[in-house]
This record gives sequence, C-alpha cells and structure tokens, in this order.
Amino acid sequence: MAEMLMDLLQNIYNRISQLGMSIQSLKQSLDELNKNIERQITNLTEKMSDFSKEIEITQTKHVSTMKDIGEEVTRELKVLEQDIGLEAFKDIMAKLETFSQIAEEVLNQENVNLLLSEAINSVKEMRENLNKGEEITKTGEKG
Repeated sequence: MAEMLMDLLQNIYNRISQLGMSIQSLKQSLDELNKNIERQITNLTEKMSDFSKEIEITQTKHVSTMKDIGEEVTRELKVLEQDIGLEAFKDIMAKLETFSQIAEEVLNQENVNLLLSEAINSVKEMRENLNKGEEITKTGEKG
C-alpha cells in the first residue's frame, strides 16, 4: 500500500512537473508572439508613415500639375480669342461707339468724310483680322 501511495504521489508529481513545463513553454510562446506582434506593429507604423509621405508628395504634384494645366488653358483661350477676332470685334465696337458720338454732332462735309473713312478702315481691319484667323486655322489644320 505504501508503494501504491508512493507511485500515486510520483505520478502526481510527474503530472505537476509536466504542467509546469507546459506552462513554461506556453509562456515562451506568448513572449515570442508578443515580440512578433510588436515587430508587425512597428512595420505597419513605418509603412503608414511612408504612405502618408507618398500621399503628400503625390498631392503636391497633382496640385502643381492642375495649376500648370489651368495656366496653359488660359493662354490657349487668349490665343483662340485673338484668332477668332474677338479683339477686332471689340475694336470695331469701340469705333462704332465713337462713330455714334460723332454722328450726334452737327454733320458737315468734313465730319462726314472722316466718319466714312473710319468706317471703311474698320471694315478693312475686320476683314484682315478674319483673313488672318482663317490663315492661322488653315495652318493649324495642316500642322
């Protein structure tokens, strides 16, 4: 009976010893897992920082590109405005306003000649500007 008790105590001791070893092994595994998680969090933080920097750089490039596009479009619109004769039209309108003011004055032969001369010059300028616009358009189509 004493031998049975000794065997039983020995078995209990062995089991407790195995549990202790298992707990120690589990602790080591948890420590390694914590280190691995810490490494992964560090890597993730670094990647997020790099990603934020990349977004900032890309955003700056896009804003700069959009600004350049806007400036180029504005320049092209001004060229187009000149090509289609809007400036010539504005000049004609200004001359017609001047013509209207002069017409209100007493008309004498001298004023009539001057007015007709201005009108003829305005028509000639408009025709020249339109011809220039057509030539530019034709040249642009060939190119």
